[in-house]
Amino acid sequence: LFDPKYWETPYQFNPGHFLDTDGNFVAREASAFSAGHRVCLGEVLARMELFIIFCTLLQTFKFTPTEGVQEVNTQIIFGSTMKPHPYKICAV
Repeated sequence: LFDPKYWETPYQFNPGHFLDTDGNFVAREASAFSAGHRVCLGEVLARMELFIIFCTLLQTFKFTPTEGVQEVNTQIIFGSTMKPHPYKICAV
């Protein structure tokens, strides 16, 4: 997922990599997920569940950075897995 031949911004979080001009999901050849014979049978259920959970959270709470934080670090930490930098948010 970091090959500049396939991705416009390989080292930045860019959901646009997987969206067409209408905003619909597009499985690209360079992505190994949700494609071919390795597609997860429970993916549709998991997507619906995640949609319901996140919609409920976004409707119920207002998420803001903690007091004094101007910008959230969106760079990733490389290790055995890739993970975001730790940060705190307020759910009001």
